[in-house]
Amino acid sequence: MKWNARSKTALTGYAFILPTFVFLIWFMYYPVYQALSGAFTDWDGFNAPRFIGFDNFVRMFSDEVLGQSTIHALIWVAFSIALAVIPPFLVSELIFHVQSTRKQYVYRTLFVIPIVIPGIVTILLWRFLYQGDGAINQVLDMIGLASWKHLWLNDPKIALYSIMLMGFPWISAFNLLIFYSGLQSISKEVIEAAKLDGCVGWKRVFHLDIPLSLPQFRLIIILTLVGSLQNIIPPLVMTNGGPGYSTYVPILHMYNVSTVNGEFGYGMSIALVMFVVILAFTILNMRLVKTDS
Repeated sequence: MKWNARSKTALTGYAFILPTFVFLIWFMYYPVYQALSGAFTDWDGFNAPRFIGFDNFVRMFSDEVLGQSTIHALIWVAFSIALAVIPPFLVSELIFHVQSTRKQYVYRTLFVIPIVIPGIVTILLWRFLYQGDGAINQVLDMIGLASWKHLWLNDPKIALYSIMLMGFPWISAFNLLIFYSGLQSISKEVIEAAKLDGCVGWKRVFHLDIPLSLPQFRLIIILTLVGSLQNIIPPLVMTNGGPGYSTYVPILHMYNVSTVNGEFGYGMSIALVMFVVILAFTILNMRLVKTDS
């Protein structure tokens, strides 16, 4: 069989990307397969897995901690989507309407600079701010609102909301740039036609900018939905699910039953259900928020 130059070039290319596929399959797809198959077993991580069918899934219906953490997750998703969409979109509108292109660049840069700070640093900073002698309580004391002071992470009634609302003013640089790029993609002809029809100010925002930015809204909602359901670091670092189970979420419960209790089979079953739920929400969102291609 003769190999021409084109075949040799293709073979060389495949040889270069083969290690990438090997690592991808081994470190990403194989763990997924192991989790899917392990969800139907009783496994402690050391001994051989024992097949138990749907027992792990039946157990979920009587798991009160999982039920409570699921409610927390739904609240977290609602808050996360609102904070991921509203503040960044409003700020992107304000920047987009600045007349000077140079000033737009400056404002974008100022909002993007914090993205270089590692997320764990931000979480640790807010944990310090929420302490009893932290900056939040000190500021409340200084402005005469001492009655509002709390142990923000130690009160079961507000601990979950304290974690969800950290990061004020909630302007994600990534979301801001996505919305800003969407506004930039609106043709000048459409904007001028809207002005002639009296579509200015808030009218333009609701009747022009938001409808034409639906692809960006859809992308951010999907990413936020997936990210918030998988977000284990804030509750783990700030409260470890406490006080009690007031800040527990399903992924933290999955982590604890697997690594602390040694019930890897049950943890994998929770992971499988989370995968199905995230996939269903994503498909539903893509169907509800339809955009013109």
